[in-house]
Amino acid sequence: MKLLRRFQPKKSQKPTSFSLVDIGRHTVKAIVVLKIPNTPELQVIGYGVSKNGGHDVTGGRLEAAAVTNPVNLALTRAEDSTEAVIGQKIVPDDVVFALAGRAAMGELFTVRQTRSRPATPISVKELDRLRDRAERLVRQKLAQLPVEGGYWQPMAVTDAGIRLDDRLVSDGVGLMGHDLAVSVFGVAGQAGALRALELLASRLDLTIVNVVSTWHALAALVPGPEAIILDIGLSGTDVCLIRGDALVAAGWVPLGGEFFTHTLAQKIGLEPEEAEDLKHGLPGGELSQREITYVQKCLEPARQRWYDTVMGQLTGLSVGKPLPWKIYLAGGGSLLPGLDKLLRSDPAPFNRAPEVDRLARRIPLVVKDLTEKLDHELFLVALSLTVGLPE
Repeated sequence: MKLLRRFQPKKSQKPTSFSLVDIGRHTVKAIVVLKIPNTPELQVIGYGVSKNGGHDVTGGRLEAAAVTNPVNLALTRAEDSTEAVIGQKIVPDDVVFALAGRAAMGELFTVRQTRSRPATPISVKELDRLRDRAERLVRQKLAQLPVEGGYWQPMAVTDAGIRLDDRLVSDGVGLMGHDLAVSVFGVAGQAGALRALELLASRLDLTIVNVVSTWHALAALVPGPEAIILDIGLSGTDVCLIRGDALVAAGWVPLGGEFFTHTLAQKIGLEPEEAEDLKHGLPGGELSQREITYVQKCLEPARQRWYDTVMGQLTGLSVGKPLPWKIYLAGGGSLLPGLDKLLRSDPAPFNRAPEVDRLARRIPLVVKDLTEKLDHELFLVALSLTVGLPE
């Protein structure tokens, strides 16, 4: 999936090194990539991670200021690590930031036209005119969204399918028909969150090449034409729906790793830090079988609530159609045992029995990791930001 338009000015010169930064509330992840001229493959040459202490870059000016040091530390560690990989330290001036789903809004837009000469093949110019109309519609509508959190700023739009006489076609150029429709998926970000990223870049003396929504970034990794992405972070779960090899719907559910931790803490009577350690011990094999059974039982109601809420979100996004059967999990919260089993428990909402896989397995096909030590699960969003690099 390529971003058709990026709603910000382009630079006159194309840099060859970039920092890709994912600012989570728990940790900040940064990687350094090289873009070699005339070579399609990107090279990862450094990475760094730092603790963020629960601060939210989308939470206002004070929160944005609080993440400056964690972001700087993650970037410094990523830059320092490049020397061991390629023999010299690379310090990119240009950065691509991820914008979390909790600070974004997405909507599908469709423009239609009845062709006066249906027997005439569709031209590139005709399709481009429809896409331009769709882009204008995205800019106009997304900027007027009456949603809590202040003003919204249109960020990007991606192709979401072409229909000719109500049939989905991969490319309408050269085909003939009467009714032509072009759909696009537009994403807007909270203006305050985008200003916070600009302020952060200014403090760190960086130039923002792009700000990419987590939805667009992760959707670019999906290999199949029909899929669901569930990215479970600390604060909540990003939900993406892919149809016809395009992102057509996305949303955010405020249930994530923090929700599971607090549930466990309340059930057992522990401090959140102790509950977090206990939760992380489940997939790590650090607990006895008796402890595993007890913790799993304590988490069962929370897992069920998460599942019911996510499925409710997906059902609403799907607008009465069966859900795609392929489900890709991402994010640290998705490592909690039992979630994949729940997602496979009821095939009724899907167009066939669902299968669950890890999205991080796609990363080796997108970039070449010269560090050979990068944790693809942890750095998945940062790595997926390669979709926002200039061509």
